[in-house]
Amino acid sequence: MNTGQMLLTLGALGLLSLAVLNLNTSINQNDVSLAQNRYRLEALSLITSYIEQASALYFDEVTTDTNSAKIKTNFSLVLQSEPNDSGRFDDFDDFNNYVTIDTGLSGVEYKVMFKVEYVQLHGDSLKHSANREWHKLMTISVTDNYPAEPLLFRTYGSEKIRDTLRVSFLNSYWYYN
Repeated sequence: MNTGQMLLTLGALGLLSLAVLNLNTSINQNDVSLAQNRYRLEALSLITSYIEQASALYFDEVTTDTNSAKIKTNFSLVLQSEPNDSGRFDDFDDFNNYVTIDTGLSGVEYKVMFKVEYVQLHGDSLKHSANREWHKLMTISVTDNYPAEPLLFRTYGSEKIRDTLRVSFLNSYWYYN
């Protein structure tokens, strides 16, 4: 082999190394992206299951009595977590300020936080209300429960910032005489 062939061979090996390095970086980024999407999907599944659980409950403690007429002033003024005597939630607002740690199928621990508040409907928008209303808005927030590097994150530059998924769900009370 002469010097020209040696330089061409070294150049070809250099280009091959660069291509392999770029391919490896790309595969690594795709793997992180797939894992992120799996954790986000699992967190959204947890949110959906809690929405289904909450929508199966009574609107308010007062609505369990089917004999009396329902007026807004009978609804709970203070929305707080208060499980019934058996330790279970029996109405929608029992989830207010409730925080729990739940584990998904992947074994990842998620911190699930609830907030319930009265809202008024104004056309196509919701306004938060300090008064009792016919509508309650539940906001469910989910983040991972790892103190070290977050599993659910957004990147800003080279820094990973913990991300929180939030879904709001409106529950309205309808009463017919």
